[in-house]
Amino acid sequence: MDRLKKFEKNNIEKILRENFNRLMPTFYEMESSFLSGVYKRYGDLEGGNIVIYFARDLHLEILRKRENDLNFDLSLDMFWKNHRDIRQGKKKIILVSKETGLPKETTRRKILSLIKKKHLKKEDKNRLFWEPASEHKETYLNIIGEQINSLSKFILEQTKLLQSAVPLVKIEKEIKNNYSFYWYHYLSVQLQYIKFWQEKLNDLEMLLIGLQTIIQTVHYMNKKSENGYLPQKLYKNMSIKDANISATSVSEVTGIPRATCIRKLDKFVKMKILDKDEQSKRYFLKLNQSTLNPLLEGDWFKQKVSILSDFSSVVMKGLFR
Repeated sequence: MDRLKKFEKNNIEKILRENFNRLMPTFYEMESSFLSGVYKRYGDLEGGNIVIYFARDLHLEILRKRENDLNFDLSLDMFWKNHRDIRQGKKKIILVSKETGLPKETTRRKILSLIKKKHLKKEDKNRLFWEPASEHKETYLNIIGEQINSLSKFILEQTKLLQSAVPLVKIEKEIKNNYSFYWYHYLSVQLQYIKFWQEKLNDLEMLLIGLQTIIQTVHYMNKKSENGYLPQKLYKNMSIKDANISATSVSEVTGIPRATCIRKLDKFVKMKILDKDEQSKRYFLKLNQSTLNPLLEGDWFKQKVSILSDFSSVVMKGLFR
């Protein structure tokens, strides 16, 4: 029991807070992988966010099977059978709107579109639920595999900081073996993260596009840092122009059309979050801004660390139990 104390939330929160600069690359790549997967699957991040809400609750219902059967199989291999045996409860639009941060009318409109595209199903008056179609099984499993890999890399970096590093394959295996347990917690984290940026930017495509510039920046900063720590003097004086990215690259990674990427990257420039090199037409982050600053501090930084440490504690206790 004592060896699990290091995986308590308070200890992990301290590790995250003190080493966040080192952890940023895997964190933002995890978010990029997740949101890109959602966009490619649904072609719309607002609609995808609604599906995340329904998927989170589906995994919760699967988890409840453990209450009557401690040997109930929560694995990814069994997910396709498990989710078909679950009857999901009624959901009111106002609740979905509150949980996702989307306006009520937008939520209603997106739900109708998701039903039409067969991403959501409707029975009775209010019984809306998510049930991935069999013809999308292979695509779903491929995307989930990529997301589990990126999540596992983020967890691995934290286990290294706790002097408890384990092979990446072991972390992936644990998540796959208890898939609905971990995915319920993971989707809960994503809902909170996405809701924050929905309310701040009112445009989730901008979040996914902005993440690509952040990833370029944090990789560049880590190259300039010592042992994952960036001295304040270097932070103030460094030129970040080399940490740039093109609209074409953003489009290739995210799946968002290039023209849309250009338009929204230019919007970030007008917001003074990004700069644009007029010769190369490439974009880079302005580090003296806080809105999408990878060294973001303040209330959201504290909230983000708290959310992540709670989730990481759950995963690592599962790994080392």
